[in-house]
Amino acid sequence: MVSFTALSSLTLKRPAPNQKSADAIPILIGDTYHLVHLKAPPHTVHHPERLQSYWSHLRSKDLIHWSSDGSPPIVSGERPAPRDINGAWTGSALIGPDGYMHIFYTGYNLSQERQVIIHAASSDIEGSSLVKYPEPISISSATVTNLALFEDIDFRDPYVLFNVEEQRYWMLVATRMLDGPWARGCLALLTSTDLSTWHLEPDPLFALDDIFCPECPELFTLPNGKWYLVYSRFDAPEAGTVYRVSDAPRGPFQKPKDGSAGCWDGKRWHAAKSYPKAGDPSKRIYFGWIADRSENKKGVWGGHMAYPRQVSAAADGSLRIEPAEEILSELFRSGPAFKLPPVRLGPYGAVKKHFLYPTSANPEPGSSSPTLMSFKFSSSDAASFGILFHADPDDSGYWLRFSPTRATPGKPTFTITLSLCSPSDNFWSDQFRLYMPQVVDGLELVRHNNVFIKQDETIKVLMIGDTLEIFVGGRAISYRFRQDCDEGQGGNTRYGLFVDDGEVTFRSFSSIVSKPLSE
Repeated sequence: MVSFTALSSLTLKRPAPNQKSADAIPILIGDTYHLVHLKAPPHTVHHPERLQSYWSHLRSKDLIHWSSDGSPPIVSGERPAPRDINGAWTGSALIGPDGYMHIFYTGYNLSQERQVIIHAASSDIEGSSLVKYPEPISISSATVTNLALFEDIDFRDPYVLFNVEEQRYWMLVATRMLDGPWARGCLALLTSTDLSTWHLEPDPLFALDDIFCPECPELFTLPNGKWYLVYSRFDAPEAGTVYRVSDAPRGPFQKPKDGSAGCWDGKRWHAAKSYPKAGDPSKRIYFGWIADRSENKKGVWGGHMAYPRQVSAAADGSLRIEPAEEILSELFRSGPAFKLPPVRLGPYGAVKKHFLYPTSANPEPGSSSPTLMSFKFSSSDAASFGILFHADPDDSGYWLRFSPTRATPGKPTFTITLSLCSPSDNFWSDQFRLYMPQVVDGLELVRHNNVFIKQDETIKVLMIGDTLEIFVGGRAISYRFRQDCDEGQGGNTRYGLFVDDGEVTFRSFSSIVSKPLSE
């Protein structure tokens, strides 16, 4: 086993510069966090080569210092499981009735019509040596005919848990109903008493009419008695990792009334899964990846693993996502700091800006030094305000915009967006052949509606290399912006503050740089 810190060349964000991190499979064993995750073969971009994934196994007791097993726990194509020759895909880990670690994952073989679920087991609780079962999971003869109710194209991403109320193991599988509209993705439910023989129920646990396939599901309960179903979706509506809430494990699962329809982040934070926080079962620690993009700027599978995030329930049963404070405290406790006195912008008229030039505590984006930017604000009827990233004299760059949506005393809410400013007019562009570079996502990259921001709440912006992670009002915004900046969108590294038609004061503004990474 090779030891390393979270800020080494084996950092959480990706195994190597030419290799991508992908779907997380977390499990808490005692007081040790285990993060198993998929990784793509080096130098791959597109299917099928990029998806011939295998697994990595990391361990930590504090979410800061990690160790890595010397060899991958699961490798695609290794016998006796030829069904995974083109990829060992997403799955889940749990402790079985024998007290040892068990893994269930998706086997992908281009020559097979249906994806299959493969079982692997270890001879210890730590998962030190996993052995694959020779055949896919066994579905009981009494329920095997139920397979015909679901499509062959998707039958994957198993999530296994023990349902205490029913005294049975549950397996959620991402799939599609055989008949119905194009968007007929659903979650099938299989049950077992011994992890060996599974019974496939004819009706899905969760069915939608607005998604091709709900990926990477998980199901858990919190001390408030609520059950939470989490899954990921590539496309709108509510793209990204989302959650639904119910009073019972069998549902019905409904969208929370949290203002963001259960979206914690945007479409670039994907396939996130969690485990309970050690010593505090009221919280969950989440891992998800922030997508790379291909040469045509489309999002692709895999990318940077975001830093651990903490999820907890609010009084109304909705879930809030925040950075894990113990990680931020450790990373930035001794770094150089840049602080601003209060900045007041306004009061009225056109957009007012205040630029912050790079300093020793505001490094070049793309450098390996993580930076934590934080601030508070007080507003007086401003139409909108926020932060500029990669700003230039033409106003290109990224705008993090806060737009007030309701003036209820004591409960101000905002629409929060991250958008790419690319001034253009299609009419004149066509006439004079003046075309500005455009990205696939369009100008608006992430949006959260009706977010309640507490009085004196601190907004936190974490920048690590080309990765941007913003936390505000129990929501997050993740993006990778360096690729756009390399191609002319936001030509330099200035940051700034702005207000549009109103007045705002930015307070407690600071930028702290962690010690340099060892790449």
